[in-house]
Parts: sequence; C-alpha cells; structure tokens
Amino acid sequence: MTALFIYMAAYLLPAFLLSHLALDVLLRNPRQVEHRLLSLFVFGYAMLFLAEFGRHLSPIEASPAFVTYWFGNAGILIFIFSVHFIVKVTGVGAKMPKWVYPYAIYLPLIPVALTFIRQENIINSQRFDQVGLWIYPEFNVSYLTTMTIGNVFHFLIILLLAYALKRAERHEHQRVLRLLILTAVLVLIWDIVFGYFQFRGVIPPYAYMYGGLVWTVALVLAMNRLDFLASYAKRYGTLYNLNPSAILLVDDTGRIESANPAARMLFHTVRVVNERFVDLLPEKKREEWCDHYTQHFMTQKKFLEFETKIQTKTGQERYVVIDGDFVFINQKIHGMILIRDVHTFKEAEQSIRFFAYHDPLTKLANRRAFYEQADQALLQADNLALVILDLDGFKGVNDTYGHQVGDDFLIHLGVLLEEATPDTGLASRVGGDEFYIYLTDVEEAGIVTFVERLRTMLTERPFKLGHGVIPIRASIGVSVAPDQGMDLDTLIHKADQAMYQIKQQGKNDYAIYDDALHGPT
Repeated sequence: MTALFIYMAAYLLPAFLLSHLALDVLLRNPRQVEHRLLSLFVFGYAMLFLAEFGRHLSPIEASPAFVTYWFGNAGILIFIFSVHFIVKVTGVGAKMPKWVYPYAIYLPLIPVALTFIRQENIINSQRFDQVGLWIYPEFNVSYLTTMTIGNVFHFLIILLLAYALKRAERHEHQRVLRLLILTAVLVLIWDIVFGYFQFRGVIPPYAYMYGGLVWTVALVLAMNRLDFLASYAKRYGTLYNLNPSAILLVDDTGRIESANPAARMLFHTVRVVNERFVDLLPEKKREEWCDHYTQHFMTQKKFLEFETKIQTKTGQERYVVIDGDFVFINQKIHGMILIRDVHTFKEAEQSIRFFAYHDPLTKLANRRAFYEQADQALLQADNLALVILDLDGFKGVNDTYGHQVGDDFLIHLGVLLEEATPDTGLASRVGGDEFYIYLTDVEEAGIVTFVERLRTMLTERPFKLGHGVIPIRASIGVSVAPDQGMDLDTLIHKADQAMYQIKQQGKNDYAIYDDALHGPT
C-alpha cells in the first residue's frame, strides 16, 4: 500500500496537474494554433508520468511494452510539439520556406510509425532492473543516443529563443522570451544531470521528465504575470470594458443581463442590468424596435445599422445606431447588442438639412425652399395666390436701434407670418426685408380675407422694445394663378408690380394685380 501512495505522489499527481494545465491552456483559446500546440506539449508530459505510473504497477516484464508503445512515443510527440510551439511563438516559422515549416518538424513521427510497424523501439532501452520500488532502464547505446539527440535539439531551441529575443521590439515580448530562455536552460541542465547520471534507489527513473514540471511553472508565470497567451475571456473582457460603444447582453425575455461601462455612461445610470431594453426607448420608438428585434430573434440573423432613439435616465432622448447578433449561453439564445451614439452627428445632419431650406434668422423657408414648393404647388393646386410683403422703413429701424434690434424685429415678423399662413401655404424670407407667401386652393374673397387678417395682425402685434413699440408697416402685392400666369416667375413679377404700386401710393397697404387694368387694384 505504501508503494502505491508513493507511485501516486511521484507519477499520478503530476499527471493530473499537467492534464489540468493542458486543458486550461486549450480552453483559453481553442482556435489559436499556439494554444493547441502548447496544450499538446503539456499533455504529452502528463502521458509520460501516467505511463510510468502504469509501468510501476505492472510486472517488470511489461516495462518494454510500456516504453515501446507509450512512453517512447509520448517523448517524441513532446519534442515535436515543443519545437513547433517555439518556432510559432518566436515568429521564426514565418521566415522559413513552406516546405520546411511546419512539415520538417514532423519528420520524427517516422520512428513512431516504425514502432507499430516493426513492433520494436530502437530509440529506448528495452532492458530493466528493479531497485527497491523503482524499475530502472539499462544505460545502453540506444538510451544515451536518444538523450544526446534530445539535448542537442534542446540547445538549438535555446539558441532559437535567443535569436527571437534579439529581434523582439516590444518590452512585454522580451520579458516572455527571457523567462522561456531561463526555463529552457534550467531544464537542459536538469536533463543532463538526471539523464546521464543514475541515482538508482534514490530518485525515480527517467527523472529528467520532471523538467516538464519546471516548464509548467514557467508557463503559468508567463500566462498570469506577463499576459502570455491571454485567454479569449481576458481579451474579450478588455475589449468589452474599453469599447466606446455601449454593449448589452439581452436574454430571451428582453432583459439586460450584462452591460459594459460605456452603456452605463450612455444611459446616464449605473443600473442598466435587469432592465428591459425596450423600456430604455422612447414610447414612440418601442413598437418599431420590438417588431424589428423579434423578427431577427426568431431567425437568429444578425442586423446592422438600425436607427432609433434611446431615452436616458435623465429623460434625454438621443439618436443611436444599433447592431445586433445572437449567441447561445447556458442553452438559451441571447442577443448581443452594440449601440453607437450618433446624436451629435444626427443633430448636425439635421441642422445642415434644415438650413439648406430655411432662413437661419427667422427659421422661415428660404428662397430655394419657396421656389421648389411653390413650383410643385402650381402643378397640383387648382389655383394659387402669391403674396409679396416688403417692409416699409426697415432701414430706419436698423439705423435708429441697431442691427441686433433689426434682427429681433425680423424674427418677430417671421413668427407672425408663420402663424398667419395656413397649412396649405408657405411663408418664406427670400432676402433682406422681403417675404414671399403662397396660398393654394383659395378664392378671391379668401385672398382678401387673408391679407386683411395679416395686416390686422401686424398692426395689433407690433414689435415691443422695452416699454415702447416699433410698428410693423409693409407694402403687399398679390398675384393669382392661373388667371395671371402659370409659372412662378410671372406670378412673382406681377405681385412685385402690385407691391411697388403701393410703395408709390404711400406704402403700408396692399394691392391685387389685375390683368384687365394692366396693373394693381
């Protein structure tokens, strides 16, 4: 029983620890070649210890079979995976010819194949002696040749690491390579001491394989302290936390399970988790989002560039663009939502679009907008009245009170014109103190009613300046389509004639152009 516990401590415990490390390395990033190679390298050492555990529990006559089919082949695979791993990590492989790397590295697989074909192993000793608890191999030419070849290649790996260190530029990369070089040197010394000298009865046979535990310690230090072969989880966590876009993980009920710091900043709260995502949208946007998201959730198809608004905890609405995809977590489908804040861009875009068609001072339609919409109205309406309003004495307002008061005066007038113009018409400022208005589908009596009401409004609601007022006086000319023309320029010309007739007759009145009288009436 004592022997069993010693074997378990000497072989089974290291095999378990190495297997655990190999699985941990693989799961950190199973898609990465370096992780797969390192995992196989560490697992190969675990197989050496497991082979020795089984060999020592078996009769001594079984030792040649264990070494031939298990221990010896595991050692060759360890060598292959270690060389491939080092070449890959140092970047040397990228400079090798394609016919050399990685194919030449796997040439040692030939002896593995010959082992099963010829039913013998020529690279390991086949004779064994038992000394106390341990079964030792005979030191012969095969054993010593194999040890020497292995140590030569081990030395070449050290040179390869030194070459990579010399060419490394990043400080973190240099630290990793120094640690690997130091470990490789220690393991080489260990192999020489315990590979060429026998300590029969004192330490277990093949003691050089405990150098694999040294490699294990080095790799654990490299992964934990130097961020060597960082796991997917760690890389994702860094990207998740530092991403300037809000990232949400939403369960199948629409409730938020996880949110990165950018999401909390976007929604102006630290309590985003456990909220229903739809509740973070303005009410008028919720139905559109639910229809869109449900459709993609059912088909599990990702979506891009979905424009909507979110509502922050402070009540502010912001324009956002949402990308989404779907993943399975704990056997349930989840939505991964990435939200980009485009509020500033959207506002700028709307401002550009607004001022392309609006006067920046009064916010009324500008000349361009008026011409486009009036032309369209002429094509669609049965009749159209065009009104030109030109202020009387506006230069005196600027000269007397200054341009700021003049601007405020125009803004006040713009509000009045906007109020007076029905939804079927359009009021605009076309320049300076000149304003155009059109009305559609209105009879002559309706035109007179509109102009009279407008003049009354201007009279009753003058511009207030402190305790005083500045009256609003304007000369107004009107033309009507189709009676006086069907194109906009003709209507503007005739309305302008009517307006100038008022200017000549004393101002602050209106006139409707009359073709029969060849002038305004």
